[in-house]
Amino acid sequence: MSEEQQGNTQQAEGNSETNPSTQADKNDVPYNRFQEVNQKMRNFESELLKEREISAKLKATQEEARQTSLKEKEEYKTLYNEGESKWSKTEERNKVLEADLSSYRENLVNQVAEERRYITDGMSIPNLQKFVQEEQVAVNAVKTDSSRAGTSAKGEFGGYDSKMEWVTKDAEGYEKAKNQTTGDKFGNIFTPQANPYADK
Repeated sequence: MSEEQQGNTQQAEGNSETNPSTQADKNDVPYNRFQEVNQKMRNFESELLKEREISAKLKATQEEARQTSLKEKEEYKTLYNEGESKWSKTEERNKVLEADLSSYRENLVNQVAEERRYITDGMSIPNLQKFVQEEQVAVNAVKTDSSRAGTSAKGEFGGYDSKMEWVTKDAEGYEKAKNQTTGDKFGNIFTPQANPYADK
C-alpha cells in the first residue's frame, strides 16, 4: 500500500505544476517600463538625426573654408584639378546613362511596326512609351481568337471547309445559322417558316 500512496503522491505533484502559458514569464516587462524605454529610444533617435544634420553642415562649412583658403593662397591649380576630376567622373556617368537611354529608346521603337516608326522621331521617352502601348493594344484588338473558329459564321460554312464538317463540329451553330433571318438575291428579307403544305 505504501507503494500505491507513493505513486499517488508523485502523480499529485505532477498535476500541481503550473501551466507555462498561464504563468507570467520572468522576462515580461511591465508596460510602463516598456513605454519609458521606448520613449528614450525615440529621443536618442531624434538626437542622432540632429547630430547628423549638424555634422553635414559642419563638413560643408569646412569644405567652403578650405576652398576659400586655397583661393586666398592662389592655389588655383589645386582647385582646377579637383573640379576637373569631378567633371570627368560626371561626364563618364552621363555617357553610360545616355547609352542606356538610347538602347531603351531603340528597344521601344523596335516594338512599333516599321511603316509607323516615322511617328516616333523626336518623341520624348514617356510619350514613346504611351505610343508603343497604344499601338500594341490596337494590334491585339485586330487579332482574332482562333480557339473559337466554329462559334461564329465565317464565310459560306461558318469557318469550316464543308457543311458536313460544320454540322459535326458545331451543330448548335449550324442550327442557329440555318434558322436566322435571311434575304433573297433581291434584298427581300424573309424568315424560314414551316411548310404549310406538309403532312400534318
